[in-house]
Amino acid sequence: FFRAGFFTPNLIGGVVLGFIWEFIFSRVLVNFGSVTGLKIFKTSWLSDPTKAFWALVIVTAWQLSGYMMLIYVAGFTSLPQDVLEAAAIEGCNATQSVFRIILPLMVPSFVICVFLTLQRCFMVYDINLSLTKGGPYNSTVLIAMHVYQKAFLSHQYGVGQAEAFILFIMVAAISGLQLYFSKKLEVES
Repeated sequence: FFRAGFFTPNLIGGVVLGFIWEFIFSRVLVNFGSVTGLKIFKTSWLSDPTKAFWALVIVTAWQLSGYMMLIYVAGFTSLPQDVLEAAAIEGCNATQSVFRIILPLMVPSFVICVFLTLQRCFMVYDINLSLTKGGPYNSTVLIAMHVYQKAFLSHQYGVGQAEAFILFIMVAAISGLQLYFSKKLEVES
């Protein structure tokens, strides 16, 4: 049940998630700030360029956290118990087991999570569109939204296509690096 609760934000579509969080940032937190007197919540986060960017970061991190948690849980449950038992027999305390056995064996999970997060952040469009629409003052226009605006709103199809191709190259390079490091770590393990 606990795992399912964490994974739920990943199942909600980005547009719906953006609208839910837009309500929270624009109404709920502003009312909370009015009642409690906390200055950080007195105005909508979506009307301030710096806070709007951090609102996007919070929503994206919240959406991806359940998926990353599943990867970490899978990595943790696949740790060989015989290695941990052997370490305990040899006199390893809990701290030594964590830093010398568990964390090194979890490195492939860390690598996968880092690169999946990077790839997803390059392709954020739906949350960006529904939460901030690129505003205020275009301060939250991320790469995917910029490509869309350039190609379809500004009618500069060639420029938009070139930017999309560069975005593809960047994501492919990150995927290639992830594959390289994953294979390298598999061989070392």
